[in-house]
Amino acid sequence: MNDTQLTWYMQEVSMHSLGAEVHYHEMINCIENEQTRQTRFVWFHLTSFLAHAGMISKYISPIRPNGIKRERMALLKEKLSVSGASEVLTRNARDNAEHFDERIDNWVRDDAGSIMEIVLDSRSGYNYLIRDETRIKRVLLQEELIFISENRDGTKFELELKPLYDEVKRIGQNATEWLENSSPVHFIYPQ
Repeated sequence: MNDTQLTWYMQEVSMHSLGAEVHYHEMINCIENEQTRQTRFVWFHLTSFLAHAGMISKYISPIRPNGIKRERMALLKEKLSVSGASEVLTRNARDNAEHFDERIDNWVRDDAGSIMEIVLDSRSGYNYLIRDETRIKRVLLQEELIFISENRDGTKFELELKPLYDEVKRIGQNATEWLENSSPVHFIYPQ
């Protein structure tokens, strides 16, 4: 893959990083404002953040990498300095955003009675409210910035948002720097 071809991937990674940053900050603004803390806007911005992070993950770590996918994966990991321990490589956030319909299918099939979707101050509030039979749609622990939801099989998963945000931002900065310094393509952007 030459640098002209790599440019198209780097542009997408850079764009998704910017989208993730914007939605992460908007989510923070929503949860810090008492008027918007318990509104759908929190979940809109959180799921948008996760979707953008998931797209970066897809470019860097595709499912069943072969042929050009394998080449792209290796080159992007190298050029963007993505280690095997990178927060963006875990699939929990990506799968939760992409397969949310399966969670709803589970709740409908199981006739779930109690489904929790709330922003809580801290873990103690969560521990007070949670019961074994409670299904978790979306919970955000504000103090720790931890997102709690369910896996496909109904088990709970937790995701620390700040480390994912930091990694997405770092990767985006690397992609933007590569575009500015190494891409043979010159872009004219609208103001």
